[in-house]
Amino acid sequence: MEFTELTECPLRDGRIVEWLPTAATKWSDWPRDPRAISFNQEQHLKNMLERRRQCVPTQSWLGQVFRFDLALDERAWAEAVDAWIDRHEVLRTHVAIESDRCTRYTLPRGGVRTRRREPGTRMATRSPRQYIQRVLDNSTSPRHWPAYLFITIDHGDAFTVVFGGDHGLMDGYSVVQVAAELHVLYSAANGSGAALPAVGSYLDFGERERLAALAATAADPAVGVWREFFATATGEPSTGAPGAKTLGTIATVFPLDAGPAAAAQVAQRTLAVHLLDEHQAERVSLFTHELGQGFNAALLAAFAAAANELAQTHDFRTVLPVHTRMHPEWAHAFGWFVGLRPFHLNSEGVTGLRRLIELAGQDLRRCRDGADIPFPRVCELLGRRPRTSFLLSYMDIRSLPAADRWAAWDARCLRSRSYSTDECYFWLVRGPLGVTLSARFPGTASAAREVQQIVARLRALLGEFAEHGDAHLPAVTRAEAAKGAELVW
Repeated sequence: MEFTELTECPLRDGRIVEWLPTAATKWSDWPRDPRAISFNQEQHLKNMLERRRQCVPTQSWLGQVFRFDLALDERAWAEAVDAWIDRHEVLRTHVAIESDRCTRYTLPRGGVRTRRREPGTRMATRSPRQYIQRVLDNSTSPRHWPAYLFITIDHGDAFTVVFGGDHGLMDGYSVVQVAAELHVLYSAANGSGAALPAVGSYLDFGERERLAALAATAADPAVGVWREFFATATGEPSTGAPGAKTLGTIATVFPLDAGPAAAAQVAQRTLAVHLLDEHQAERVSLFTHELGQGFNAALLAAFAAAANELAQTHDFRTVLPVHTRMHPEWAHAFGWFVGLRPFHLNSEGVTGLRRLIELAGQDLRRCRDGADIPFPRVCELLGRRPRTSFLLSYMDIRSLPAADRWAAWDARCLRSRSYSTDECYFWLVRGPLGVTLSARFPGTASAAREVQQIVARLRALLGEFAEHGDAHLPAVTRAEAAKGAELVW
């Protein structure tokens, strides 16, 4: 399953219809909801407002595109979407900023129904892809409700669905499950009698998480993990390191020479590649299991080795998103169930990937507590501004519902375009067909060149490890390491 942008997705021509969630009551009659907003949602809103003040594009949506290999029954489709909205409470809620405070309003089950809208003459000057991109960009802002919608493309014998919604409503695991749930609900609307298991509400999760986080103190182990990471980070402000640039709260060493910064209105570049096929992934899993480590340790160690080799440094630091779906009621719930934890790997003296994987596993265990408290709350306790500029995400989605049918549905996960001048995000996903890597990075030729070099070396290291159970890592001299350590990005 790829995470990519709409411009990279093949779309068949057909009749386009928008499906818009519509409240049964006017906004002034929406009932106020006393449940507190999650830290993730609150920080997301703050970031959006800050980008608006800076006149930077504010799109931040996720989505999915997938296909039904049967004719579109519009009545059944509307019924399926209505059932999906009833299933997930976060789709019936809106957070308004009132007097600099976040206030939640929520409608009950049945309070939202879907209405269809045809584009009409508005498509006259745009291609279908351009039109859909524009609709998603304009209809997914957290400033208004609904911040999500579906678009169908009717091909006659089949139809394609494009879904998009504000990131504040969902995480990667939520997005991946949209196609499976809509296939089940559409079949049920057509009379097959299929059903989905009950799920919990992200609104309940967010309030519980927030109350627990507010009770935490600076002495909490999770805060200690981050305090240590900040204190030892290259370029940490308190060290007064000459020439170091610290972005947000984290000085992450990343071997990327992005060249002159791109303008704020220049979209980031993207990359999507297949790193390992299914057989190679199984071999990597086997070898890492022999070491007593998880698959993620192998990916992180290989990425760190590739990055350190190109930067001629021993020090690798990044931030890892991890899911917080720790109870069965959240397993298939729609929402933003994500925490962050730091990752620090030193490769000095390590000559083989096998040993580096062991060290990566040790750091994953050492920093496990880092995601127990939402990152914005950790920064609040440490007196810092919550921001990440370099992130590595890993998801194993093989066990999710209908994973074996994604290829048949031509399912892909989507993300909006980004205009950040410094963020470099990588998503590693293990699915039924192997491991894919997606990335977005500054929109400069220098950044593209460096990222492509890192990804090429990463693929080579993993391929060698899959074949032999180890991969040689070239030595980095102390002089070279010191030179590389200046690349704080």
